[in-house]
Amino acid sequence: MKLDLEVAYAGWLAEEEKRRQAAVVLARNYYAGEHEVPLTDRQKEFLGFQDDGHERFALNYCRTVVSALAERLIVSGFAGVGSGDESFAKVAWEWWQGNRSDGLQSRVHSRAVRDGEYFVFVDWDEAAGQPTWVLHPRYTDATVEGTGFGCKAFYPDGDPDRPMEYASKRWTETAIDERGRRETRQRMTLYYPERVEKYVLMTTNSEAGWAPYAEEDGGRWPVPWVDGQGRPLGIPLIHFRNNADLRTELWDAVPVQDGINKTVLDVLATADATGFRMLIALGFYPTTDGNPPESDGSNYLEVHPGCWLGSTKSPRDASVSALDAADLRPMLDLWMGLELALAKVTDTPTSRFQATRQVAAEGTLKQQESPLLAKVRDRQVSFGNSWEDVLYASRRLANAFGQAGLDEEARVECQWEPAETRDEKAFLEGLAIKRDKLGVPLPRIWAEAGYSQDEIAEMMDSDEYQARVGMLQMGMGMDNRAPAGGENADDQDGTDQVR
Repeated sequence: MKLDLEVAYAGWLAEEEKRRQAAVVLARNYYAGEHEVPLTDRQKEFLGFQDDGHERFALNYCRTVVSALAERLIVSGFAGVGSGDESFAKVAWEWWQGNRSDGLQSRVHSRAVRDGEYFVFVDWDEAAGQPTWVLHPRYTDATVEGTGFGCKAFYPDGDPDRPMEYASKRWTETAIDERGRRETRQRMTLYYPERVEKYVLMTTNSEAGWAPYAEEDGGRWPVPWVDGQGRPLGIPLIHFRNNADLRTELWDAVPVQDGINKTVLDVLATADATGFRMLIALGFYPTTDGNPPESDGSNYLEVHPGCWLGSTKSPRDASVSALDAADLRPMLDLWMGLELALAKVTDTPTSRFQATRQVAAEGTLKQQESPLLAKVRDRQVSFGNSWEDVLYASRRLANAFGQAGLDEEARVECQWEPAETRDEKAFLEGLAIKRDKLGVPLPRIWAEAGYSQDEIAEMMDSDEYQARVGMLQMGMGMDNRAPAGGENADDQDGTDQVR
């Protein structure tokens, strides 16, 4: 009985994994505009014909749903949690720049939002002497039309709120066997906190199974993943989760997107058939040759702007009348209604779907964006924790392989650029009030204005800023020596003194 339950549970897990992978593939296809939309022969004449020979049509809103959220997730820097953590924050920012993460982060965020999860693999570059960050997608198998490449995270009892047990990476590679022949094989690596297990898929007697693979490591299996003192280096795959359910942001958008595609085709079909004024001729057959209609429809007149329709009345009763175009407004209203429904179910501002000549007031924009901003703040917490984990994993490798000597207890906090749409003039006026009326230091004003840590440092080194510091020190009866003590003893760079 116990064995039967274990087999049934394993089967259920396999089916759940297949459904999860299928959802990821579906999200990727809809994001890319690859929607299954059937076209009539008439619609194929003027819609969806691509250079690759495929005929498809989609008015793709799914990309907008993803970009509306992802484009507001911009890391601006890292700050030390405690007073002694700033040195590590500076190192973290150097690693960030070394990995060109100003562009890398947008790919991580958009793909995590699109797929529901994404991964950053932390490795050590011996030549550069710094950690490197490599992006990896969620694994999808070829059986669900996936790529056969990617990673998967494993948690105790499938609960992602608990520490990760291990992570897997699967891919297909081409190698040369012992006879010098080229072969294609599937590989898998499991990453545990203290070891790495490598496998290759072997087929024997028509049965396939994973076998340990030790050719890359001199016969060692598994490979220890520890520092010089034998302490685990941790799982190098960092998990970026879109939400607690690892659900794609397009989960609720896909059905409405299908409805929009169908409605748009209906509007186009109606406009094509009745959206123009047609003439009706009575007294002859409305065919291309004037003969009765063929059973296969080969001599039917095509319905298009300027076409004629007729009947079989006698010539003496012949006449011509006109059929006015149909009113498309009800169908257009349905289209607009589906756009509004899509905005509601995805918490995306309607302004991203519907254009208007009216400029909304700032209060109205804030009200429309409030659901989206709530999502942005939630992802800032989740993705921020993941970026911090990337830095901590990088530090372990830097200490183990680069003898960096970094404090393993130092903590940093991910900083984000403001997500709100703001009135630029009012925003700058507010900063001026903080500067002139409240005496907030210039470096803090610059940080609020969105300048990076490097840009602030460059401005602080400018002659104008240094002259202002010197004038203030002279006015306060100070010299350029460090303070001997007192409440401003830590303000040696003048940051909190310059007004």
